[in-house]
Order: sequence, then C-alpha cells, then structure tokens
Amino acid sequence: MKFAVNYSAPLVHLLDEGAVHIDLIKCPDWEGMLDEAKAHGEITIHFDLEVGLGNTFQADFSRIRALMARTDTPHVNTHLVTSRQFDPDSNQELDQIHTLWREEIRLMTEELGPETVALEHHPYTHANPNIRPAADPQVFSRVIQDTDCMFLLDLAHARITAHTLGVSVRDYIQALPLDRLVEMHITGIKTHSGVLTDHFELGEGDWSNFAWALEQINSGVWRTPEIVAFEYGGIGSTFIWRTDPIVLKTQVPMLYDMVKGSR
Repeated sequence: MKFAVNYSAPLVHLLDEGAVHIDLIKCPDWEGMLDEAKAHGEITIHFDLEVGLGNTFQADFSRIRALMARTDTPHVNTHLVTSRQFDPDSNQELDQIHTLWREEIRLMTEELGPETVALEHHPYTHANPNIRPAADPQVFSRVIQDTDCMFLLDLAHARITAHTLGVSVRDYIQALPLDRLVEMHITGIKTHSGVLTDHFELGEGDWSNFAWALEQINSGVWRTPEIVAFEYGGIGSTFIWRTDPIVLKTQVPMLYDMVKGSR
C-alpha cells in the first residue's frame, strides 16, 4: 500500500525539510498545482467527478487519460450523487437515477476500463437528504456489481453516514463491496456549523476505525487497497483554515508507520 497526503504548503515544507515521509502527494486535477507538487514528490490525482448529474457525458476523457499517464495515477475516482432537487421517496425518480448512475459509470468504464474506475460513497447527513439512496450500502454495492467497477472506501464518509442512519459504522462498512477495494481515505470528523463534517485532524474514534480497517486488510478479510490517503489539509478558503502544520508533523508519521506495518 502507498501512503498519500493532500497537497498543502505546510505539507511540502515538512517534506522539504525531511520532517515527514510519504509515498504520494494527492492533488486535484489542477494543472498549476500538479506542476508545483511534482517538485516535492510523486503525485496521485483525485478527480472531481460525479455520477448522477449527467456531467460525465461531457467529460474530457482524453485529458483524464493524459493526466493519469503523466502522474501514474492508477484510478479515476467518481462519487455517487443525486441532484439537490432529487426526491428519494419518488419511485419514478429512483428508477431514473438508477439508470443514470449505470449509464454514466458504463461510459467511464468504456473509456478507461472497469479496473480503473473507482466509485466513492458520498457522506449522508440530514443537511443533504437527497443523497440517501446513494449512501445505502446495498444500493451502492449493487451499482458496483452491475457496472463491474472498483471501490473507494472513505472511512470518514462512512462514519458520517452511519451516524446519520443510526447504525454501527463497522456494520455499515462491512456491507460495502470490500472485495473491490482499491483505495481508502481517512480524515477526522467534527461538527461544523451544525453538521458532522470531515477533513479534520484524527480523533480517538478515527484512529480506532483506521486501526480496525488495517486489521481487516492485513488479515486478508478485505482486498488490499493500492493507496491509503490522509485527506487532511489543502489550499483555498475551504481547507486552509484546517491545515495545521503541527497536525501534519504529528499525525502523518504515525499514519505512515501504520500503513507500512511498523505499528
């Protein structure tokens, strides 16, 4: 497993001074950021793609393939979503979204190959009730089965969704298609503006779930992912206020050791 961390100015400073070690810098598909990050280490791209809105039909797959080749990014991730106006209680709209999800993912797998497309589950809270069907583990698993694509497990998204559904996070995760696992993400979660939100430093529950997930992987119960990414830190107004160099300097080495098996 390779260990990745979100690109941020504090991260590259720590890398340059040798204070932390990682395998990959995780970046969005922004040309300028890719050029900046490349000077500090190997890159993996996290694409800003979604299925359920019809946008995949306008995706530039030639550009995606070129970026993957340029950075050796093994997977193209996409999120299973619905529109804000979607009514999860309408059988007609449910039939339509099930068809749209499969059409969009099949286009991606035709363009890129089924082993290259990794479907990620979206966090479900009471602030986005429209997303409920996409967060159902049985529904999500069936979409992957029907389209023959791969699976990206986000432990923070799973914790948020399980909390909203009132179920055990480990039971929720075990219902997902772990035999298709190719990538796993980890961050901490906190209540922000009244909503449980991810991309924070790890707390006690986050460490516990990550250790449990690694046990499942190391024992062969789950498929071994190629990449484990700490999605902490970033640039811009969304992330800069929650990018603490002390958190990176403290938590990145601990996570690296856990992924590499020395703890």
